[in-house]
Amino acid sequence: MPYILLVSRLLYYMIRMFDMTGGTRKSLSAWLCGDTTPRDRRNMRRLLWLMFAWAVSFAGGAQLVRRDMIPTGAFAWIAAAIPMVMAVFVLIAFGRFLRETDELNRRIQLQALALGFGGGWFAMAGYRVFELLGAPAIDMGGVVLVMTLLYAIGGVVGRIRYR
Repeated sequence: MPYILLVSRLLYYMIRMFDMTGGTRKSLSAWLCGDTTPRDRRNMRRLLWLMFAWAVSFAGGAQLVRRDMIPTGAFAWIAAAIPMVMAVFVLIAFGRFLRETDELNRRIQLQALALGFGGGWFAMAGYRVFELLGAPAIDMGGVVLVMTLLYAIGGVVGRIRYR
């Protein structure tokens, strides 16, 4: 559960980075992302807000079910289904962002996704051997956190590389 809170906090600060409030000071997003178009910033903000909503619905639903705060049956299934529906909206927004951005941003995102997916895959497979040796079983939230952090690192490295 703390993983989801960490990811939601990270997403909140990422949304704040892409805030277009203006001003004379160069924002972190302008330093990190260079000159992005208003369309890219709008699509990224939409994506980050949806990711934040997903994280909140996932954490909230998991806590409601875990602590028996909602009765079993239809309400519990609805609480479990809401994050899945939110995930569909996140995927649609990410696809739109990738379709409407330029080639360089697409390349950076592809490299970041490859690092996140590959790193998560090898973290799961590698840790399985440690589990066989007696290490405690890993929560899937830990794998999601590894994938998210590696994706973010891949994005930052790509931005710095192609700046």
